[in-house]
Amino acid sequence: MSKLSLTLACWNYDRTRALQDGRIHPDGIDLNYLCMPVEETFFRMLRHREFDVAEMSLSSYTMSLFKPDRPFIAIPVFPSRFFRHSSIYVNAGSGIRQPQDLIGRRVGNPEYQMTAPVWIRGLLADEYGVAIDAVTYCTGGEEEPGRPEKLQLDLPPSIRIERIGADKTLAAMLRDGGIDARYPARSPASFPSCIPSSSATTCTSAIRGSRNRCARRSAKPSAKPMPT
Repeated sequence: MSKLSLTLACWNYDRTRALQDGRIHPDGIDLNYLCMPVEETFFRMLRHREFDVAEMSLSSYTMSLFKPDRPFIAIPVFPSRFFRHSSIYVNAGSGIRQPQDLIGRRVGNPEYQMTAPVWIRGLLADEYGVAIDAVTYCTGGEEEPGRPEKLQLDLPPSIRIERIGADKTLAAMLRDGGIDARYPARSPASFPSCIPSSSATTCTSAIRGSRNRCARRSAKPSAKPMPT
């Protein structure tokens, strides 16, 4: 009996690497593992349904359930897990010292419906009293300009979203003070990752899940952690 040919689009995770390098062969399946960044996988799967199986944004999948055809079936496999309290970055000159200081500020999200910002908005609302509609969300490219929303949004009028300029990036805007904070899925390039450097910028990881101060800071003296 011939094997079932399947294409899997997924990032290079430690828990899926054995599938990627061929050390594990799924029974009865001829697997073509396509290793690519999650942004590309999500976009191509959501817009064009290019793969048989793909890693998928949880928030995008949830939104797809409201479509008439419900194009995807989720399986309970979670290749990526992350503690999103550590994914909030603020400009050190913004005056933000605690989560409640985010109220009324301009916050960068690559896409409003992206899973990481969804988690972050929820934990800020539930744990720190920062209501979902208490900030203005600026959306667009993170390190490169021009990133669109993968899915069409239908939001309440109280949610304020602004598209950044076609030639702008959220990383540069956070560095230069064009936005006050940012909720990325990974550390921005403008953050020095604790490595001392004369070119280190003034953004710093802001909120941790524990009640302790954040230990990471920019090499610049003006960068300070936010207490929680």
